[in-house]
Amino acid sequence: MPEVSIILPTYNRVDVIGRAIASIVAQSHRDWELLVIDDGSSDGTIERLEGLDPRIRFIRQANQGVAGARNTGLSAATGHFIAFMDSDDEWRPQFLALTTAYLRAHPDQHWVATESHEDLGDGSAPIHHSRYDIGHIYLGFARSIGSRSLELPPGVDDDYLRIYEHKEAVGAWGREALRDLGLQHATVYSGHTLPHLRWGYLNWLPATVCTRHAIETAGHFSVAHRSAEDLRYFAILSRHFRSNLIAVPLAIKYERAGGNQTLAQSHLATGAGAYRFEVNKLSCFDENFGPQANTDPEIRLLRRHYGLAVAHRALSAGHREVAIQHLQQAAAWRPILWKAWPMRALAFAVPSPRGAAVVYNGWLRVFDIGARLATGRLQPGVLLHKAWLRLTGRAARPTAPAAAGCTLTDSALASLEMRDPQAEPMHPQ
Repeated sequence: MPEVSIILPTYNRVDVIGRAIASIVAQSHRDWELLVIDDGSSDGTIERLEGLDPRIRFIRQANQGVAGARNTGLSAATGHFIAFMDSDDEWRPQFLALTTAYLRAHPDQHWVATESHEDLGDGSAPIHHSRYDIGHIYLGFARSIGSRSLELPPGVDDDYLRIYEHKEAVGAWGREALRDLGLQHATVYSGHTLPHLRWGYLNWLPATVCTRHAIETAGHFSVAHRSAEDLRYFAILSRHFRSNLIAVPLAIKYERAGGNQTLAQSHLATGAGAYRFEVNKLSCFDENFGPQANTDPEIRLLRRHYGLAVAHRALSAGHREVAIQHLQQAAAWRPILWKAWPMRALAFAVPSPRGAAVVYNGWLRVFDIGARLATGRLQPGVLLHKAWLRLTGRAARPTAPAAAGCTLTDSALASLEMRDPQAEPMHPQ
């Protein structure tokens, strides 16, 4: 019986899954099993991966969505600890070593997460989650609506203490992993974080490890929602257990495939799935905080903002009636929410759902170009050159999604195929 069961759902991700699996095989903590749940792929994912490592188990099923695939993995898992990986992301080699060491050294704690980096694929510096989320996004948003719930006491300047109640240094249990990372010390934060989930995600599932007791308490993922189901899961975990965060970025989220290529299968929170993702986030907010709306003005205000986010995605996707409904609830003469008024006017002025989407997306495009010009991220000459190419019909076609034979996957899989499972851990490709 392995100590850790890793659940990896995949659906038509043969272009990137090699990167994820290579990072798992590279873990310095070697007592694990990997459950790859093929959720109805048609791109030959399993055929590319079979026989790579005896610790990898493959389970095929008809497409049920990521929640259904994770539930299949939970039912099949045999480990004492449960970890989650997405097929387009990766771990640093010390991820399992540090997280499992924490849970072994703290038997009264039942789940722990680490920080993560997000690689946008555009050459910019990676985003440092969760530090950036709390100290910039959520704090800035709270201040913009007049909330002081994330303010720190005088003399305290640690952004994590806006969310967590306690902090301590990584002890002897984690020093070996820290040495491998080239670090002399790191901090662990803990606290009851459920009330702060009103602001959004505080942790990321592929950077999280749970005890079997935590999984048994939380149960399976909700299959009624094909996205944002992990936010619900964090709410359940946070309701029953203290949250713990090791402030070291040990997981990497990628927005694109290797070579800066478009993903063959897009993220659930962007593209075609963005509207449904915002609907599910609003539903999760209502489930956890809706009863407080009658007595808590901040909750009522936050719900307006979540509704505005739904309306934005709905209007962009052509769901005009849904957009109007949420815009009517969100509109208010105050920061950010004032945008609901012109959006609502646009939705009423253009009765065709498709026409409203075209006009709105065009408006967003113009606004984005203006913002990029104003901040220097786009030069006027580059913009004019692109416009000329488009006008003359010579604009370059968008980069095609990475095929099954992309260089990254081949190199990652080749390194796995050549590797002796009993050899020393390798570095991920």
